Amino acid sequence: MEQETITYPALIESIEPDTTERSPFILANTKEIGLNELSEMLTPVFSRDNVETISHTEAITTVLDAISTYFDGQEINSPLIRVSHEMKLRNRFGAGKLVENLRPEDQETYFQRMMAMIEIPSISHNINGCECHLQICIVRNYADCNLFGNSSQRQVFKCCIGFLNTVCTNGLIRTQDGCNFSIKVTNTADLYRYCFELFRQYDYQQHLDEMRRLNDTVIDVSTLAQFLGRARMSTALPTSMKNELGLPEFILPEAQLNSMIRDYYTDENFGGFGREITAWQFYMLLTNYKNNYIDVTLERSSNAYECAKGIASAIRKDDEAWNWFIN
Repeated sequence: MEQETITYPALIESIEPDTTERSPFILANTKEIGLNELSEMLTPVFSRDNVETISHTEAITTVLDAISTYFDGQEINSPLIRVSHEMKLRNRFGAGKLVENLRPEDQETYFQRMMAMIEIPSISHNINGCECHLQICIVRNYADCNLFGNSSQRQVFKCCIGFLNTVCTNGLIRTQDGCNFSIKVTNTADLYRYCFELFRQYDYQQHLDEMRRLNDTVIDVSTLAQFLGRARMSTALPTSMKNELGLPEFILPEAQLNSMIRDYYTDENFGGFGREITAWQFYMLLTNYKNNYIDVTLERSSNAYECAKGIASAIRKDDEAWNWFIN
């Protein structure tokens, strides 16, 4: 889907939108959808009082409003939206019909899960030879909401701000100040406020400096192999043993580790091809995996960053928190 660019009056220098064909920022079981098409779908309601939930479209436009206010004068791309878990319902015209006889007007749908990525290409930095643009993501999953209840309950959203590596569309985010995985609101005004506060607290310069320093740490082949073995072991450790060892949180699935090691031997941009790699390459190989579900992708992306930073610190002997994974 071709990106449109939203240009605000305060923009001083016009920057052409990036029309280069890029891989999706998430795959898994998702499909791409436009904002207009999404707005024409059903909006679930709370069963007890028949009040509408905050729709996916309302959530996206609210975040866009917060972005256009905070980043006034910047070039803001139209949101790229991906959805999954289609919920299908029949109206009265489709009642009693066989599935193969249903017409489009006999049924309505909505998507349970939605993730939108909004790119700000006018805020661009070179990180270890890769052009990276500022990005904001919003995630919504109706499974986090009790639709059988009433409208007084809080609806859950996730939002993050970080950078997008344009070489591979990897999202570069960190938990410290760039993510809020539990935004609980009853209206769009509160959602706007939470997102605006997240943008305000994000220290992008510190984040950039940390990512650039990853390029200064070398991970040899034996250390990489040790990490892969320990990472698989960690998923089987009892909670009591993890606590006893003082292990940091590691939530990346085995499929992501398998993808990482395949890319190590094949990826033209970040692969090691049997040789040592930098911690920056290690981080990019971890985040190359695009098959996480919408509802866990932000948490795993931020965990990949904590892992890469932790492994680099352990190699430099700056911090022992991740030592177990490489010793």
